[in-house]
Amino acid sequence: MSVLSLETAKRFLDVIHNADDAKLQMLLNSAEDEAVQYMNRGLLEPVPAVVLVDGVRVAADPLLAPPDSMLLGVMLLLQATYQASPDDIAKLRTAAEVKLAPHRIGWGA
Repeated sequence: MSVLSLETAKRFLDVIHNADDAKLQMLLNSAEDEAVQYMNRGLLEPVPAVVLVDGVRVAADPLLAPPDSMLLGVMLLLQATYQASPDDIAKLRTAAEVKLAPHRIGWGA
């Protein structure tokens, strides 16, 4: 099950028909899975952090929704798979990595 809705994905891709809904849902699930693997974290997982309040460690508030840059990264991966020309696939995938990289955890681990 995707964090992003199929309707959101269709709006991003300017798809106005329902003929490809099953295919788009599968590709959206795949794009989200690829993004999660790249970032080494879930879309709804907060970045592990220590927050100090008056010198006392407290848990950070969990994210209620993924940041827009993370969602855009997923959408760019989806676009690369669904509607990009062969010349544009690499460009879209690189752009997705640029959007997802700041959210990646465990670099060099």
